[in-house]
Amino acid sequence: MARFKVDGDRLKLGSKVIANVHGDRVREGTGSRTLCNIHGDRVREGTGSKVLFNLHGDELRLGTSSSKIATMADVHAAIDGPGGITKAAMWFWFVR
Repeated sequence: MARFKVDGDRLKLGSKVIANVHGDRVREGTGSRTLCNIHGDRVREGTGSKVLFNLHGDELRLGTSSSKIATMADVHAAIDGPGGITKAAMWFWFVR
């Protein structure tokens, strides 16, 4: 069983809210500070354009390169609940 859980639009560690999702942005805790934004298959830092990682098929790749950092199976093993690239973005920030 994973330590983290996606509960609606929130990532929780036990009962503590670690992150929340609003639109295409992942925000810290229950607040409004944007950690990353999602555009297509790319996750970008904060509200900017610097690419942290991209999702290519089932692989998470660093920046815009082809250097594999994880697979979606790794993400699903660490975080319970539904999700795709948004769940991968939360994994990148809090689990990795």
